[in-house]
Amino acid sequence: MEKDKIISYITGQITDQKEKAEVRRWINESNANKQMFIQLKNAYALTRKSSGITDVEEEYLKLQSKVPFRTRRLITEIFKYAAVIILTFGITWSIQKNYFNGQHAESMQMNEVICPAGQITELVLSDGSKVWLNAESRISYPSHFNTKQRSVQLTGEAFFEVKKDAERPFLVKTRSINIKVLGTSFNVDAYEKDQIEKITLVEGKVELQNKSGTRITEMFPGQLARYDRNNKKIHFSEVDTRFFSSWKEGKMTFFNEPLVMIAMKLERWYNVKITFASEEIKSYRFSGTILKYKPIDQILQVVKLSSLIDYKINVNPEDRNEIILTKID
Repeated sequence: MEKDKIISYITGQITDQKEKAEVRRWINESNANKQMFIQLKNAYALTRKSSGITDVEEEYLKLQSKVPFRTRRLITEIFKYAAVIILTFGITWSIQKNYFNGQHAESMQMNEVICPAGQITELVLSDGSKVWLNAESRISYPSHFNTKQRSVQLTGEAFFEVKKDAERPFLVKTRSINIKVLGTSFNVDAYEKDQIEKITLVEGKVELQNKSGTRITEMFPGQLARYDRNNKKIHFSEVDTRFFSSWKEGKMTFFNEPLVMIAMKLERWYNVKITFASEEIKSYRFSGTILKYKPIDQILQVVKLSSLIDYKINVNPEDRNEIILTKID
């Protein structure tokens, strides 16, 4: 199989169905082909975590030292394609930004940032507040806050460091609740598909409100609030806040957390689908720290060695790869 064709397939540049079928046949011809395809696909996925070319090159050098020599030239070509894609998006964004900031600035009132699977995005808002956006999350915010309040809309997970402004409270709106602050740092976990929304306060003080703006209660540093979307109840507990904010430093930290919840986070970061062959193993609990830039097969191997769980990776060239977790009898 020609290397250019494999690269074009992975980067989505092949549109002809016959050519796609040809690559799929090559993948299924042998385990060696399948393993090579997985390595190359993972190499390309790594570049999506990068916000600049320097990081791409660093990931490439790390990967190059770990893979057989015969795959290195293909990986080199993939990183060239990825760098072009990153630059293209950067140029497009610059053009749009300049366009709207010029003669059409008045039409640009709201910004929306969408962070895809496998990425962390850092934003600085117009008031100087900082936001770290986790994988598969989105935030909407105005180009400039008004004189009364600073309001943003969040779906997913984000960590906030809010600049103090006594005259303009900062308001984070999720699907179920509002979080009002003056100046503080806190984490909000409010993914659309999750039943529980979690707010973890690191510093300062926040006020929780219902969607109509009525005060529910206050939170203090070191507290975790778990809001159940079904019964509308809030449960508070004292926690080590590092477990809930370490993700912005490239880590996933768990403390006695069920595997089903860990799997959801792995799905968002690695853009995979995790299936449980046994209902029992969903409740298995784990504690520890995962480096998010490690390949997922390394993480699964650790899970396998520390528990009675095995795994199988099904390659899906058209969509997310599927990981099946099974109980070892």
